Amino acid sequence: MASWESIQEILVRHYMRQLLHEIYKVFGSAGVIGNPMGFARNLGAGLRDFLAVPAKSILKSPTGLITGMAQGTTSLLSNTVYALSDAAFQFSKAAHKGIVAFTFDDQAVARMEKQLKGEASHSRGIINEVFEGLTGLLQSPVKEAEKHGLPGIFSGIAMGVTGLVGRPAASILEVTGKTAQSIRNRSRLYHMGLQHYRVRLPRPLSRELPLRPYSWEEAVGISVLLGADEGKLKDEVYVMCKALKEPGKFVILTERLVLVVECPSLVDLGKPEFRGVPADPEWVIETEISLHSVIHTDLDDGVVHIVGSSSDALLRQKQQLSRKDGGTRKRWNNPSTPLPLFQTNLELASEEDAGVFLQVLLSAIDQGKEQGNREFLLHRNNIK
Repeated sequence: MASWESIQEILVRHYMRQLLHEIYKVFGSAGVIGNPMGFARNLGAGLRDFLAVPAKSILKSPTGLITGMAQGTTSLLSNTVYALSDAAFQFSKAAHKGIVAFTFDDQAVARMEKQLKGEASHSRGIINEVFEGLTGLLQSPVKEAEKHGLPGIFSGIAMGVTGLVGRPAASILEVTGKTAQSIRNRSRLYHMGLQHYRVRLPRPLSRELPLRPYSWEEAVGISVLLGADEGKLKDEVYVMCKALKEPGKFVILTERLVLVVECPSLVDLGKPEFRGVPADPEWVIETEISLHSVIHTDLDDGVVHIVGSSSDALLRQKQQLSRKDGGTRKRWNNPSTPLPLFQTNLELASEEDAGVFLQVLLSAIDQGKEQGNREFLLHRNNIK
């Protein structure tokens, strides 16, 4: 068994090695030197897009080279402008703060604190700061002599000279920083950075169940029940969620409902261009089917067919169509009275998923039938 001294030596060696490995990132991200790590990262991203986007585009089609070069050049220019303006803003901000502190100007320090708090504060201008510096050069020796006598004259002269040089320099840095910040805030890359994305949806947790491996489909199902339709589905008991073949669409099964939902931000899920999950994803419920209305279900080539006797699903589909059309288009193929039957075809991502979903769907219907609050399923087909 290892002694405490050997364990302590191993820990110290490990953390010292990690510190030396990561310390360049800490100093490289310092604003006082313009955040060179961020500058290199943004400029490198622009160069990568400038070279990689045309190469990818020409593989798709020969005419895509022009489009790829345009996109790559745009990305290079956007990243370069953002990198330069952000570095200038970071350096000007840090230098302005240091010079203001060095001049011992209480008014300038108070104005800088207001700016950090987000309060409105206007600069006096470079010329006014020069006059203020000259005034301080004349007044500081007199004020310091009144406080400290003859030695105060020399300290007053030093403070006056510092203010004469520091005040205009601080004003120039403040104007430079605001200009750089304005350029940075108007760049396309800055607005893209404001959209924060998650790597994945939150993991569903339960006190009664142990921690299980992460499942995208389970996370989608729980997120839909908690956040879709203004929280009207939060009391539903989750059973299963499967991805449909069409990107961005999922089918969710609860103890009472079958839901077909769409999320535009998950269309590229699993692809290299997938950017992540937005903080507040949009869930669109396209179809809602009550299990007690299902009278027939079967499986054919990975497609689950569900036939029901209620107009609940048609009502949800009509609401979705009217929402997309803005409520202004008249649909002649929609009768005024609902049909007695409806059919929904669910094309899942794979035949295996379709078979599993059908089995669980039938089990949920049987469980509801045993509880006495569901109707009997009249027909089954292709049950494996």
